[in-house]
Amino acid sequence: MNNRAASRALGRKLKAHNNHFGRYVIFGFIAAVINIIVFVVFRRWLRDSIFIANTLAFILSNLASFYFNNKAVFTTNLDNDRKPWKKLIVFFTYRIISLVPDTLIMMVGVSWWRLNPLWVKICDQLLVGIFNYLTTKSVFQKHQHRILNRLRHRQKRPPHR
Repeated sequence: MNNRAASRALGRKLKAHNNHFGRYVIFGFIAAVINIIVFVVFRRWLRDSIFIANTLAFILSNLASFYFNNKAVFTTNLDNDRKPWKKLIVFFTYRIISLVPDTLIMMVGVSWWRLNPLWVKICDQLLVGIFNYLTTKSVFQKHQHRILNRLRHRQKRPPHR
């Protein structure tokens, strides 16, 4: 097998291991909708308390997101070494990091710039969602460094004759 064929085979293997992106987008959209709805409901009920409404929306949507990611999104190359409660702790640790820009975007957009809270929340979910995808993948999947290193090693070898 030549280098090009080996690279293609490894590329197909990486693609098969990463087919979860489409499912993440679908279930991430559902979690974002949960976040937005909970935010709007609690903001109205709490009479404009952006911080509390955003934090409650964060907690509820991320519990749903953890469930979705654990059961439906990351179903291949699973990291079964960690117990579910450990995954939950790591998951929420990463998500708490994303809560900081989430809250800042909401506070600046709604309180300072006086923008529509619903539109700010939608934009916020898109921006924070990118960070969340990258970190969530590391919670549920084994690291793929071994495959990438094999690909790099095979590309450096001279072709067989």
